[in-house]
Amino acid sequence: MASNTTFIEVKDRGWLNGFGPLWHKENQNWWGTWSWLVKILIWTVIIDGMLAIVAFEDEQNALMIYFIFAAIVPACALVIFGHETIIDERKMGTAAWVLSKPVSRAAFLLSKLSADALGVLVTMVLVPGLVAYFIYKAASGIWLSIPGFLAGLGLVYLFLIFYQALVLMLSTLFYSRGPVIAIPLVIISCSYLAILVPGLGNILPSSLILSLGMDQPSLAEALAQSVPLQNVMPILATVLLVILFIIVAILRFEREEF
Repeated sequence: MASNTTFIEVKDRGWLNGFGPLWHKENQNWWGTWSWLVKILIWTVIIDGMLAIVAFEDEQNALMIYFIFAAIVPACALVIFGHETIIDERKMGTAAWVLSKPVSRAAFLLSKLSADALGVLVTMVLVPGLVAYFIYKAASGIWLSIPGFLAGLGLVYLFLIFYQALVLMLSTLFYSRGPVIAIPLVIISCSYLAILVPGLGNILPSSLILSLGMDQPSLAEALAQSVPLQNVMPILATVLLVILFIIVAILRFEREEF
C-alpha cells in the first residue's frame, strides 16, 4: 500500500511523469543493502588484481592493459547480468503493474538506466580506478595527472554506458534473452576490427580503450598520460550511439502492449 501511495503522489508531469519515485526505488536496489560494498570489493579485486600482476612485470604496457581490462570485463558482466531487468519485469507483469500507475514509459526506462549508470560509476569505475592509480604509482614511480587519469576513466565509463544503453534497447526489441546477450557480446568480441578495418575505429566504442596504431596510445591511455588526442570522433560517435539507443528504446517501449 505504501508503494501505491508513492506512485499516486508523484509531482512529475509530462513524458518524465513519475521519474522521481521510480529513480528512488531503483537506487534502493543498489544502495539499500550492503550489496554495493560487495560489488566494490569484487570489482576492485578483479580489475586491480590484474593491474597489480601486470604492472610489476610489464610497467611499460600496464596502463594500456589496465584500460582494456577495466572496460571489457565489466562490459561483459553488464551484458550477462544486466539484461534481465526489462525482459523479466515484462514477463512477470511487474512492468504492466508499475505502468498502470501515473508514470510514463520513458520514466520507467530512464530511471533504471540512470540508477544503474550511477551504480556502475561507483562500483566498477571510480573506486577500482582510485586503487589502480596508486598501484600504477607504486609499480612505475610515476604520478599521473589526476584530471587526466579521471578523464581516461571517463572513457571507460562511456564504454560501459554504451553497452548499458545497447542492452536496454535490445531488451525492448526482443522478448528472449538470446539476442539481448549475443549481440553485445559479438560486438565486444569483434573489438579489434576497429584496428583492422579503416574507418571503423571512428564508430566502434572499442576505439576508446584500444590503440588504433602501433605507436599510438588508446584515447583513454592518452588522456591518462596527458597526451593530446589526435582523434575525438570515437568519443562523439559513442555518445551519439548511446543517445540513439535510448531514443529507440523509448519509442519501442511506448508501443509495447501491456
